[in-house]
Amino acid sequence: TKYLQDAFDVPLVVQMTDDEKIYMKGLGVDEARTLCHENAKDIIAVGFDVKKTFIFSDLDYLGGDFYRNIVRMGQLVNLNQAQSTFGFAGETKLGMVGFPPVQACPSFSSSFPHIKS
Repeated sequence: TKYLQDAFDVPLVVQMTDDEKIYMKGLGVDEARTLCHENAKDIIAVGFDVKKTFIFSDLDYLGGDFYRNIVRMGQLVNLNQAQSTFGFAGETKLGMVGFPPVQACPSFSSSFPHIKS
């Protein structure tokens, strides 16, 4: 990823899915946030261009244009499709059922209008 950022001189967005750690690993909010900060330090240590790198935590950033894209994506997939695609079952935590759009939306530049290439 660093090579691509350097070679193409482009911005980089890194999503820290601290909310997923809560749903999948059963961590508390504070513990997930602490781990997120530690993981971010490891990513920063790689040496990405600070002016062109945006690292965000789902717990801290969710809202605005990003959330609007999540809602748009959420309208496109019904529960039966999500169960078939992601293997959700009766014991799946509700937060995980809504998580795929959260994880997919960073793929769309319109989720981050403040980032200029």
